[in-house]
Amino acid sequence: MKLHNLSYTLFLFCFLTSAEPWIDTSNIYLRAGIQQLADAGHIKTPVTTFPLMWLDIGRDLKQVDYSSLNSSEKQAFDYINHQFRMAKKNNKKLEFNTATKDKRFTSFGEDFRDKNNIKIQASYMTDSFAVGLSSSYTFSPRDNDKTRLDGSYVAGFIGNWVFSLGKQDRWWGPGWDSNLSLTNNARPIPAISLSRRSATPLAIPFTEIAIPWTVTSFMGVMDDNRVIDNTLLWGFRLNFKPLDGLEIGLTRLAQWGGKDRPKSFGTFADLLLGKDNCGASGLVCGENKENEPGNQQAGYDLRYSFSILNTPMSLYGQYFAEDGDNSGSAISFLTEPKVQVGIDTHVTIFSAPTTLYLEYTDTYADCSDTNNSSIGNCFYEHSIYQTGMRYQQRTLGNLYDNDATSVVLGFISTINQNTNMTTKIRHLQLNKDNNDKAPGNAIIGNPLTKVAENMIMVSTKVQHSYKNWRYTAGVDLSKSTFKAIDKSTNSANFFLKIEYNL
Repeated sequence: MKLHNLSYTLFLFCFLTSAEPWIDTSNIYLRAGIQQLADAGHIKTPVTTFPLMWLDIGRDLKQVDYSSLNSSEKQAFDYINHQFRMAKKNNKKLEFNTATKDKRFTSFGEDFRDKNNIKIQASYMTDSFAVGLSSSYTFSPRDNDKTRLDGSYVAGFIGNWVFSLGKQDRWWGPGWDSNLSLTNNARPIPAISLSRRSATPLAIPFTEIAIPWTVTSFMGVMDDNRVIDNTLLWGFRLNFKPLDGLEIGLTRLAQWGGKDRPKSFGTFADLLLGKDNCGASGLVCGENKENEPGNQQAGYDLRYSFSILNTPMSLYGQYFAEDGDNSGSAISFLTEPKVQVGIDTHVTIFSAPTTLYLEYTDTYADCSDTNNSSIGNCFYEHSIYQTGMRYQQRTLGNLYDNDATSVVLGFISTINQNTNMTTKIRHLQLNKDNNDKAPGNAIIGNPLTKVAENMIMVSTKVQHSYKNWRYTAGVDLSKSTFKAIDKSTNSANFFLKIEYNL
């Protein structure tokens, strides 16, 4: 029956034509090109929130003086322009992916999590609405969900606003390898969303200052196997560029509602006001915390671009925190902030234009009330929503879950017009407190490892396009050491993806 539905979807796709309204998280080379032109001041719109609207990117490209670009920027411009034309014309795609193992970490530009799957995609757009259908079949899924509609959506345009319903990957923040807020590490949850279609600048009265800005918000249902069934997830992000070279993002995430939990408008209002911890700000929750509104995280991120000796450079970072304490202050609803910091540049290595970055992320948070405790088990966790900020046993945010530190050196290179390559070298300390919130429980606690794991991983992939075909081949090589159990392991995961534009 499921294969029949997949065949029917393929039949339906034959009638779909036109373009997609936004850029998703599947193409790291497109993102690198956009970021390079944004760092150079040619793209004005904020670019650290995905999905990212094509409308703004296309508008900014039209304003670029091509003759003023250097050779590296011209290659980036040509690639973006080519992808823009592809988005408008090539709207039906067949994709096949095979790998020796499931992908343990899924980052920007990596759109498979389970090995061995096939996918068919198509999109249709008019001036007033857009629809995208993405149907896949996975042969041996970790979550037993073989047929999926991840990446599907329907959207309507009203003025400068986009209303959408679907299952879309989101990436909120400047990180290349990971973020603390939202990444595409977990499968997308079904959600309704409202987003600004164009980052039309806000003009400051009596000045020449104009601030491009965009905002998006969604409400989704976490319909996987979890302690509180059908938990609701609300997300909000405001992204703006107050100065040339400076981009700022403000993010909030909140879990609330679900089976046997309060889900009234008043409950959501308390959540918005930060009144979501019993005893804080006069909030009365009841003897068993039956009225506690929910669990939230919030923070901000910055990206600042500049030039040193004609070499473009950028510093970026993210500050993200759990919901707070019981101090009684209305503004103290955030605690245990964690950070991500990074630096990147656009250089040429062996004649290949390359985005080079170094990124550090830390999610170890000691929330224990016990003195001299080194136990974490706090970030992305909650006492009521015990499955935490996770979906289908993958963290919504940092690829490496909680109590982890990561140092990543990455290269995103353009070999020629049709060939691109990425390489990452990662040093990871996973579950570094060597403790898990619920050992032996598949839906509570750290899903990556129940004991401390130190890992060195080298990943590389090459992507080549030829006419209507695109091929991606790569490998993840890793060595892990588990000091607590005196064990070490080596792992290799080879993967191949073939795409064909119908």
